[in-house]
Amino acid sequence: MKQKSRLLAAFSLLMAVTMLIGCVANPTVAPATVAPATGAPATDAPAPAPVKVLYWSTSWFPASQEGRKASVVKFNQEYKGKIEVEYIQGESSARKQYIEGGIAAGGGIACVMEYDARVMDWYSKGYVNDLRPYITPEIKAYMTDDQWIARTAPDGAIPLSGTTLAEMNFLYYNPAHFEAAGIKPATLDNPWSWDTLFENAKLLTVDINGKQLGEAGFDKANVAHWGYISGLDGEKVIQNGMDYAQMAMGAPIIRQENGKWGWFLDDKGAKAYERYLTSVLAGISPEAAIGMNGDTMNQLFAEGKVSMLLRATFVRPALVSNFPDFKFAAMPMPMNPDDKMFYVAGGEGLVMTKYCEQPEAAAEFIFWMMKPENNAIFVFGNGMTPANIGALDVEPYASDRDWDIIRSYLKTGVTYITPYNPNLQEFYDTVVAPTLMEVGAGTMSFADANKLIQEQAILMLNK
Repeated sequence: MKQKSRLLAAFSLLMAVTMLIGCVANPTVAPATVAPATGAPATDAPAPAPVKVLYWSTSWFPASQEGRKASVVKFNQEYKGKIEVEYIQGESSARKQYIEGGIAAGGGIACVMEYDARVMDWYSKGYVNDLRPYITPEIKAYMTDDQWIARTAPDGAIPLSGTTLAEMNFLYYNPAHFEAAGIKPATLDNPWSWDTLFENAKLLTVDINGKQLGEAGFDKANVAHWGYISGLDGEKVIQNGMDYAQMAMGAPIIRQENGKWGWFLDDKGAKAYERYLTSVLAGISPEAAIGMNGDTMNQLFAEGKVSMLLRATFVRPALVSNFPDFKFAAMPMPMNPDDKMFYVAGGEGLVMTKYCEQPEAAAEFIFWMMKPENNAIFVFGNGMTPANIGALDVEPYASDRDWDIIRSYLKTGVTYITPYNPNLQEFYDTVVAPTLMEVGAGTMSFADANKLIQEQAILMLNK
């Protein structure tokens, strides 16, 4: 398992790419000439200015931002004199306001923005363009067919390119806590089941007197460090919970059967879902974990108040950036013996906004970013899986052994595609998230929650 020093070395390599590009001597561009008229001598004319493209990014921590900036520098060097991309640092929470304001004003915003599968709502409202006119067979080969289909609107339009795949998780751990408890980390050859995770988390939940959870005299009010924590907020009770349930089921929970949308959770899936939601009830996570945001979880982990953290791969560079002295490691996420990696096709990408005045140049940048050597630079700093899997064979991914975990997921994994449903986000926000958070808090049984969600799915998803 890679240690942080090797990760920092990889980031150094990423930064070196930026510095190297910046230090390369610019090639001499011959000035344009105008043909002489009536025998007059030729006159020099200035070369035409490069087409400028504004790119609005939502990266939110230093390593992520540096990766994107390095990509822009590399692109501008390769297209010097032809296209010049200007990087604009935006905020994820401001995306909707930014694009809606631009559309209302008839333009004046960036040509290129970052987004995810929710772009279908933007496309249906006419906010972004169809990228199909710019997709060649070479570009089509940058991603698998299922990833393209996941980015395709009901009318066949493709409003989103591919930069990353859907989130995948690591189980981060504190090596010092493991050594003190005599616990060996999971490996690719010997992954933990959910039962093993909970058992070891109990051993790692220790009070200030050194007593473990379940031991006589354990002081729940004065815990030195909890065994485990994961997202139990409105987003993660859906995203993570569904991921683990679907791994057990081998089928998507939300799907159409006989032409009707529904919430189809079988017994195996229900058991996995309930286990994910009940770490607080099991005593291995603090009660404050219900609704806790990611930054707070990261801080608890880095301060040694939590021994294991189940979160997405992007957390790794964020931890390194924000807590450079903290020593941690990553291992495969828990999987029951019969589970297989079963994950939704899709992820993040770049979109072209409606009033883009340089569509050809914007498309050139959007799809240049999908080449493996460019996709690697763009995505690695963000800690995500590149949409072009070939980028995993390019530095800085190639020599990073933690990414062997993701390579293993992809090797054995199966993707699924859920057709677009315009009512899905409302269903998530108003029914699924608040109901499942009640399960995590212990105020509703999982059986009652599941029944309620099933009933509401039929009503809301088919309207």
